[in-house]
Amino acid sequence: MVATENVPEVAARTSDAIVEIRELNKTYRLMLGKEIQAVSQLSLTINKGETFAIVGPNGSGKTTTLKTLLGLLFPTEGDVSVFGLPAGHPDVQARIGYLPEAPYFYEYLNGRELLELYGKLCGVPADMLSQRIDNLLRMVDLLERGADMPIRVYSRGMRQRIGIAQAMINDPDLLILDEPTNGLDPLGTVQVRQFILEQKRVGRTILLCSHLLSEVEAVADRVAILNRGKLIAVGPVDELVPESHQWQLVATDLTKDAIAALKSAGFTPEVHQDVVTVRTESLDEIYRGLGLVRDQGGQLVEITRPQPTLEEQFLKAVGEEDLRRTVKTLRKATKKD
Repeated sequence: MVATENVPEVAARTSDAIVEIRELNKTYRLMLGKEIQAVSQLSLTINKGETFAIVGPNGSGKTTTLKTLLGLLFPTEGDVSVFGLPAGHPDVQARIGYLPEAPYFYEYLNGRELLELYGKLCGVPADMLSQRIDNLLRMVDLLERGADMPIRVYSRGMRQRIGIAQAMINDPDLLILDEPTNGLDPLGTVQVRQFILEQKRVGRTILLCSHLLSEVEAVADRVAILNRGKLIAVGPVDELVPESHQWQLVATDLTKDAIAALKSAGFTPEVHQDVVTVRTESLDEIYRGLGLVRDQGGQLVEITRPQPTLEEQFLKAVGEEDLRRTVKTLRKATKKD
């Protein structure tokens, strides 16, 4: 797992780089001279055709980073370029599709009219617009239920679906999705995952922010973890989530004497009611434990090799970063004393 206290070096400019962020700092200036450092020394590169995810707890700087890429916010310091041009450039805007975390639309328009409006604003040719609207409404499952309904009666999930459709209306080269499964039921969440995978298949570049780390793990090529405005880990999913080397045996119907026998044999059984779990990094040891379980009259439930998840690595990385901050603060306080 790539996790350092310092910001990793961003790769040199290449023809495959769609997004390049170099030492981005964003400070919000408040009343009475107060300041909030939303993003600090952030450097990232997103390559063509890549699905890149940014994850982090609330207040970590994810949305600020997205809005800076979109040209909605200006960097306090640093450089942000998209397609080799400054963020916010009109030629860049024309090639981006964006779904905000909480989209708001004109309440009096229906779904079809809304997409027609955004299509015209994006300059979609008139002879293509009608067919594209139908295709997008079908894609988000609103063609038969919702296309002719006013937005004001849409449920939260329907608003999210029409938001995804409007983000695709200009057939963007870069699709930015901020919490795309927000408000969706489990079926809708699966459909969004399938949609993202289909966009990956056709080579579209996707930048994704989501709190559903299981979904991020299923679709992302690379993941960046932010905490308190700083980049604390970045890399391919298979590097951030290393393969497990631990085996696990689960058994039942073991007496206290049987559990004591496992301990005497060098195992450390975990007991939860009538379920006993034994963990070890050696498969041979697991089979030795299985022999003891059977000799003691126990029943095998399963032998597995549990894999760590992105969520576990995320919590570990954020926890380590917070611990470093606490230690640093304590050291400063100690020096002052």
